[in-house]
Amino acid sequence: MILRRLGNKSKIANKIQAQFPKHRTYIEPFFGAGGMFFNKPKSPYNIVNDIDSDVFNLYQVVVNQKDELIRQFEIMPVHSDLAKYWKKNKEIEPIKKALRFLFLSNLTFMGKGETIRYGNENSKIITLNNIEKTFEFIADVQFANFDFRKFLKSIQIRDITTCFIYADPPYINTSNNYSNSFTKQDSIDLFDALEKTGCKFAYSEFDNDFIISEAKKRNLNVSIIGERKNLKNWRTEILITNYKNNPTLFDNAS
Repeated sequence: MILRRLGNKSKIANKIQAQFPKHRTYIEPFFGAGGMFFNKPKSPYNIVNDIDSDVFNLYQVVVNQKDELIRQFEIMPVHSDLAKYWKKNKEIEPIKKALRFLFLSNLTFMGKGETIRYGNENSKIITLNNIEKTFEFIADVQFANFDFRKFLKSIQIRDITTCFIYADPPYINTSNNYSNSFTKQDSIDLFDALEKTGCKFAYSEFDNDFIISEAKKRNLNVSIIGERKNLKNWRTEILITNYKNNPTLFDNAS
């Protein structure tokens, strides 16, 4: 909602969540821009995580220092000199760190911080308007900032039958915070960690031969979501689940 990032699931969220089971507790180990979270019916209980400290800090600032973030974002200049400075320099103070992250992610072309992003839409105004909306959606959400292995191991749910985990990791062999790329071993560890929770889970990926082979070895279900463009190439998006996909309404009763 507030953050623009490559790989955001917002455009295909409806197709994927149509295959989610009923649940009261929703868990995401790789939150990112929240493309799925902000485009699904909100569950009564929500626990999300991201290893990226910029992501975690941004949402903490929105929840705890929203008004000051809005004030400073309003007066922040959209200038190529600021883009060059923040491309080379990081911030430590929470609000400045959040401003830098929003500026580079939302206001520069493809979030690379090299050139200001111009077009028919005013990215600064759109981002500013979404801060309040984001706050209303995440104020009661539990956030963590761990490696997915530690995060999933730390979760304690009384009734796992009402718990659902949606994992949307960086696609295998793509750049991210996991030692430059999400590796085959990371994928195996993710499968293992998800299965150990005992919860129903769904795992998003492209139709990678290794991932499909690993899923079949574990007797998991593989569904085709459809084609999606990943930078320059079109790939087939798949969803791996440990339950039979049976589209249903979400169980969000209080």
